[in-house]
Amino acid sequence: MKIFIGSSNSPQSLNDLRQVAMIIEEEGHEPLPWNKQGLFPLGNYALESLRDISLKVDAAILIFNEDDAVWYRSDYALQPRDNVVLEFGLFFSQLGKGRTIICRRGQAKIPSDLNGVVYCNLNKEFKAQATLIEWLRS
Repeated sequence: MKIFIGSSNSPQSLNDLRQVAMIIEEEGHEPLPWNKQGLFPLGNYALESLRDISLKVDAAILIFNEDDAVWYRSDYALQPRDNVVLEFGLFFSQLGKGRTIICRRGQAKIPSDLNGVVYCNLNKEFKAQATLIEWLRS
């Protein structure tokens, strides 16, 4: 099974991406991290490449991290990078809810339309690994 992994390029997100990719490999699947060489060919639009990728993979994992500080309801909040949220929507629409999941680090603010979505909590590393393995095996 080919599994796309999307994240921001922050150091914490890239570290989480590597950890998730290692779990995917250990379970006998092929991780396809967003920063893999050649995944976004020169001259293509990123969104066009993402659409093409969504047609070629079996599942997707998007890593929501506390990447950007935003002013929200008279206070600051930390939220995932906009492109990661957009990518979740793109892969969700192509692959469906059972094959598109969120791994969340910290208390990143997520869009209200995603409230109630069960996610993998990367703050609890052992539980996160067990949860991902269970998902990969289902």
